[in-house]
Amino acid sequence: MRIMEEAPLRDLRDLAWFERNLDAGISALHLDDERLIAGDWDGGLHCWDLEGETQWTVKASNRVSDFAVGGRWLYAVCGRDVVSIELSSGEICWEHELEGSSDLVACTPEGETILATSSVFDLEMNDFIESTIWRFNSEGKLLHQDSIDERPWAISMRKDGVAFLPLSRPRCGMIRATPEELYHTPLPTSSPATCGTIAQTHTVVGHVDGTLTCIDDGMVMDDDTYTNQPGTIESISATEPGFLVSIVIEQGAVGAGFGGAEGLARSYDEKGKLLWQIETELGRNIEHVMYGPVVNDQASAWFTSWDKRKSVVEVREAIQGAPLLRSESDSRVTSIEGNREYLALGLEDGTLYLIESDLLSRRLSSIDEIKDESHRSDLAEKLRRLRS
Repeated sequence: MRIMEEAPLRDLRDLAWFERNLDAGISALHLDDERLIAGDWDGGLHCWDLEGETQWTVKASNRVSDFAVGGRWLYAVCGRDVVSIELSSGEICWEHELEGSSDLVACTPEGETILATSSVFDLEMNDFIESTIWRFNSEGKLLHQDSIDERPWAISMRKDGVAFLPLSRPRCGMIRATPEELYHTPLPTSSPATCGTIAQTHTVVGHVDGTLTCIDDGMVMDDDTYTNQPGTIESISATEPGFLVSIVIEQGAVGAGFGGAEGLARSYDEKGKLLWQIETELGRNIEHVMYGPVVNDQASAWFTSWDKRKSVVEVREAIQGAPLLRSESDSRVTSIEGNREYLALGLEDGTLYLIESDLLSRRLSSIDEIKDESHRSDLAEKLRRLRS
């Protein structure tokens, strides 16, 4: 199955619950039951309620790279800083400058403990050479900081403030960060981590060698649910009703006649059974996968791909895999967040779409009705011609 061929082409503007256009590209999104928050490349943070009414807008120092919400606070990592923002008003409570570029942030459900990471990139080595893990309380007091030689690529944090961070080279494996110190733990694969996501009860980590590692409360789960993949894991979505994964498959050396890479995305049920998959042509990578709003009584599965010229968003039924729609844009999709009611898409040109379940279902149904009426009209015309 080819991502470019099966789903009908639609304009997201015709399907969106609301659309907003920011002055800078969107770099991070947060979506919950009450609000949508977007961070942009210029350090802007923008909050709307789910009806599209602006709640607040604030300005941070630089590009917003990640969000965490706990209690009454929003925590954001922006440029070199971690910033605490009062969730209801948008008031900045405190800021703390980090060393290097800020990357990730997580917090406990009440927002009382915050963990942020920052990293230093060496241009000559073309790699990250050092990272720092920072721990704060809700008042902005720095409680602890530790430097490591690897870059963490995901964070999950328990209620007690213990966090787990999968690592890149040289050690790979995982860091368990307690309030007092860091502990390094090997994982079943020595391959570097590339991404991670929090599922219903556990964390799923993707690796360069295609391994998917399941971590539950800091313990590596010994089960066969997560099948190893045939290429580097690009992104994961692991919520009800199963999990989605995208993979980059290298076909040959860059510059060779058959070189480059193709994208592959797969949908699995909660027991790890492969339901369906889609592929892309060489040079088009699938960058984001996400479960989205319910359509036809089941969750939708969203995939975004990019070939350095055109962005494609494809939507399918999560279980059956039936194509629902495909949309194309000259701007790259840079961030995506979804649940069973809503899905938010952020683009590099600053465009933001919020998709809502009922409206999406109605619009797709009306499109199908138009197609049926057009088909019946074509058949009737053919019959008239035959009779004459």
